[in-house]
Amino acid sequence: MVSAEVNDHQQLSERKRPDAFQLIAQLPKGSWHERSFAFWARRQLEPQSAQWWQPLSTMVVGAATTAMSVFLKLGFKKVVVEDLHKLTNIVEDPLRSQPVITITNHESTMDDPVMWGILPLRMRWQPKMVRWTLGAQELLYRNPASNAFFALGQTIPTVRGDGIYQLAVEIALRRLADNQWVHVFPEGRVNQGTKMLRFKWGVGRMVMESERVPIVIPMFIRGMREVLPLRQKVPLPRPSPFTSVFYMRVGDPIDFTSELREWKQKRAFMTTIEEKEALDEAVRIAIVDRMWNSLDDLKTRSSESVIAAGLDP
Repeated sequence: MVSAEVNDHQQLSERKRPDAFQLIAQLPKGSWHERSFAFWARRQLEPQSAQWWQPLSTMVVGAATTAMSVFLKLGFKKVVVEDLHKLTNIVEDPLRSQPVITITNHESTMDDPVMWGILPLRMRWQPKMVRWTLGAQELLYRNPASNAFFALGQTIPTVRGDGIYQLAVEIALRRLADNQWVHVFPEGRVNQGTKMLRFKWGVGRMVMESERVPIVIPMFIRGMREVLPLRQKVPLPRPSPFTSVFYMRVGDPIDFTSELREWKQKRAFMTTIEEKEALDEAVRIAIVDRMWNSLDDLKTRSSESVIAAGLDP
């Protein structure tokens, strides 16, 4: 059954989909920083191929999530987390046969890693129980040391504006193929307004081209825009143990099985690449629109809890 799904997956987007290793081969390698970046990008494609990856990644992921747990406890007056079991029960399920994609609104550049301080201790020191996430390459991957730290911390370098066929999405698809958990901020940038931005299409491609239908879980967060507002002179978080509040609510999983089945059935009868690409785009838009509506509904249903916690909705 899996092999049939893989073959079907490999036939999608024949004209546009790049080869991940070719993308890495095309990266500049003139400086030590560029060679370091290419090395770690390749390792993220196949982390299990290096025996040293697991212990080093465990150290970085475990230390970072534990540090964020302490940050939440000491830096905030109140931390409110609702329905966390809807995430942990799925991620920890030993019989889970599908990858996981979580989506969240994006209030600040510190949302990730701060939000993962809420994970229980039993998960923090197991990299397979912690998310891979897409992070801005120009902010995170700035020198050989940060390249190593963020790569081992399961943060995939993403170039904003490079579209849905960039290396970051290819790495994310590899991680989904390994049945792992990938987290995405689908707005694509920090948004401290009251209405969410329309979602980028990259997460739609991940859902469509994952070898197995992923479990998509929406999550709503509040409180980080007060801690790290945009346009402050010194871009450092300023939590207060007397006033700061962090809120998170996990929503119900979204099942895209029927949409993907219908898409593949329609695609099978199309003969031209142009027809297939037009259908792909329409389905991609429908998928991200459903995600947006689901997260917006979760935001609305969380408003009373947000107000009760002491935050503006």
